[in-house]
Amino acid sequence: MKKKVAWGLACCLLLGLIGCQKEQGSSEQSQIGSVGSASEESSNFNPTGYPVVNEAITLTICGSLGSSPTYVGMNLFEHLTKVTGVEFTFEEYSDDVFREKKALFFGSDDLPDIFIGGEFTDAELMEYGSGGQLLALNDLITQYGPNIQDAFSQIPDAKAMSTSADGNIYALPLINQVPRDLHLRYWISTTWLENVGKEVPTTLDEYAEVLRAFQKEDANGNGDPNDEIPLTGTGGVAVDGLILNALGLNANSADYQLTADENGTVFCLNASDAYREYLRYLRMLYEEKLLDNDFFVQTSEQMTAKGEAGILGSFHSAASYMTCGSEIGYEYTQFDALTSSLSNKKLVTAGTGITPGVTAITTACQYPEVALRLLDYCYTEEGSIVCRNGEEGVGWEWVDDEKTLWENFVPEGYDNSQAWRVVVTAAGKLCTWLRVDYQNKQNSSNALWLNEMTMEYSEPYFVSQFPSLSLSEEDLNTVTPIITDVTTFVKEARARFITGEDDLDGKWDSYIRDLKSMGIDTVVEIYQPYYDEYRSNLQ
Repeated sequence: MKKKVAWGLACCLLLGLIGCQKEQGSSEQSQIGSVGSASEESSNFNPTGYPVVNEAITLTICGSLGSSPTYVGMNLFEHLTKVTGVEFTFEEYSDDVFREKKALFFGSDDLPDIFIGGEFTDAELMEYGSGGQLLALNDLITQYGPNIQDAFSQIPDAKAMSTSADGNIYALPLINQVPRDLHLRYWISTTWLENVGKEVPTTLDEYAEVLRAFQKEDANGNGDPNDEIPLTGTGGVAVDGLILNALGLNANSADYQLTADENGTVFCLNASDAYREYLRYLRMLYEEKLLDNDFFVQTSEQMTAKGEAGILGSFHSAASYMTCGSEIGYEYTQFDALTSSLSNKKLVTAGTGITPGVTAITTACQYPEVALRLLDYCYTEEGSIVCRNGEEGVGWEWVDDEKTLWENFVPEGYDNSQAWRVVVTAAGKLCTWLRVDYQNKQNSSNALWLNEMTMEYSEPYFVSQFPSLSLSEEDLNTVTPIITDVTTFVKEARARFITGEDDLDGKWDSYIRDLKSMGIDTVVEIYQPYYDEYRSNLQ
């Protein structure tokens, strides 16, 4: 792709000479973005400080929009231009269209300079990286990425999860480790508990007894003892992580997944004895109709309608007020850590707060050092704030002179701050390192309330979830078809066990045999050394 470059005649001659030198260099050098690029050897490029370039160059950014209407004229990119001197052209798509076109971009070899919102999988990074289309960033980070290095040093998971099996970093992550955003939230009505004379449950047995009380009594106090739904969910998901954690399993869903014990031994969660007890517990809730029997087919909209009608006792949701509305939504409390007869240790599976594969530089970029320094700025504290909220005075402002609290703007014509935020910034689409201290200063009653809930009921029991591991192409080709088949099999078997179509005790042995015949032991065996290496890299 052609770039608009504001250069003098002398610089043009210099670039021509450098271009000849680059053609004589090895293809390996160009792919790793090391020495010899136009930007590095030109006086227009500043290795440190800002701006990054003295005279503007233009980089093409291609990516998915998410909820943003357009990147053209967006405050975030205008700010990046002011700071770095880099100007932009955009190729922007809806998320669905971008996913459909992603392979076509690489198939045509007509690549932009930078991909944002890439959602690159491990397999894609290996394919496009080893194939010479995505730039390996290791050397560039060492030379020009002090803020990226700082993030990787303070958060080793970020580097480990961004490193492909060949040792190269082909894409940069988004890091958001605000505790309230790291875990699933499980809610129970304090009003209902008071009405039935129960305390917030602390064990699975107590939880079942509370749900039975919700079912038998007029828990919502409206005079009708038969309209209460003790527990509900959507799409076949209820409070799975809550139950799994209580049984000692480090997982926040019951879908196929690998996990590891405290000794670092990898195993398939869905083939464990504790998972069997999880199925037994859910079968009991379903059979007694303590669990809404519509939860396999219920949509989020349908669950919200029930919540706003005041007939839900317990559920999983990002926030109770989002499910039940502001009128009664604050009458719920989190209760995220339970114990059971199998485990007396409270644990809450927490995400890493790291989204890998977000932003990548391609080998078509003529100015890789400029591009890397641009992205490195996004990992500064100032850059991270603009990536999240836009510039101060545009997307947000401090509430007080002491800068203890800030709040988002809601300009006229916008329903809420989020509607405006996606106009001024590419929320979640650009690599950055969101600072916890700044995030926790948000002057939002909802955010502060969720912070308090998380501090009391979740954060003390956080255990990091099993990480995303990057496999070699050979190993990936081996495990992918197995995992595809196992994922479908586990989902279907789970539904049959919960509904009682299959008897758990009668069919469990054959279920395990089927998993083994599909190759689950091979998957575990392949993943173990990768997990061992991942753990060693954290030390």
